[in-house]
Amino acid sequence: MIRAITVGLTFLSVAACAHLQTLDPSLKSDWNRVLYLARANADAGNYFAADKVLDEFARTHPGTREAREVAFWKAAYMVDPANQYGSLGGGIAALDGYLASDSTAWYKTEATVLRRTAAVAQGIAGQAKAMTPDSTPPAATDTVVVVSRSRDEQIAALRSQLAKSKDELAKVSAELERIKKRLANPSG
Repeated sequence: MIRAITVGLTFLSVAACAHLQTLDPSLKSDWNRVLYLARANADAGNYFAADKVLDEFARTHPGTREAREVAFWKAAYMVDPANQYGSLGGGIAALDGYLASDSTAWYKTEATVLRRTAAVAQGIAGQAKAMTPDSTPPAATDTVVVVSRSRDEQIAALRSQLAKSKDELAKVSAELERIKKRLANPSG
């Protein structure tokens, strides 16, 4: 009985210490300040500074839940179309890493939606690039159709597909903006 109480008290002490760490007001204050600074830098187009602010927080608060969440924000900023240093491929890989690292991640749902949206945008961008009039059109699966069309008809069809792809890309970009705004103000 005494052993069970000792084990129980030890467990509760460890759990309380872990819980108190997340309740530490200075940590919460630091995390809120870092998120504010990162968002402000990203909104100003300074993704490099946003990334560095997040890196510094992770370095100075290792092992904390908040430090693990830095990966989400870095990935989100990486897939932002306004980030000239970001990339969909790199952002998708970073989101995959975030999702694989912790099943209790705070932004798991948002990361999943953002990852899917980024993958669709990457596919559409790839299609649009493949359909530009200056590039070689994608390989035809039915040579009879290709042979029966004139060059002008093929170009018109490619331009129509490109316009559709641009519309889809605009929709995906709008969805990314909506997600970005939602993430910037999670309580709203």
